[in-house]
Amino acid sequence: MTVPEVDFELETWRMVLFREGPRASEISEEMARELRARHLSSARQQQAAGSLLFAGAVPEPSAELPVTGVAFFRTSEAETRAILDADPAEQAGLIASEIVGFVCPRGTLG
Repeated sequence: MTVPEVDFELETWRMVLFREGPRASEISEEMARELRARHLSSARQQQAAGSLLFAGAVPEPSAELPVTGVAFFRTSEAETRAILDADPAEQAGLIASEIVGFVCPRGTLG
């Protein structure tokens, strides 16, 4: 990731973009509800541990930008990938994630 040169301190985050997973259409609504509950529980645990700053859903994704959720992690890319790979909803294929490096002025996000 190329970081811009600026005259103030930057901090790096991992922004995660969630999309519908490759097996989402095969999963029953009941199982999807259970997986979403487990996904949210995992996110709350990561937030309590300090790895996750915040996350939320995109209630109306569009065909042009089919993002269903966004999260900001304080962890390295490898640590973030390990967290996501352990997520039950991702393991089941209900969701898929993409990690994007994100920089902003130190203190902007918390």
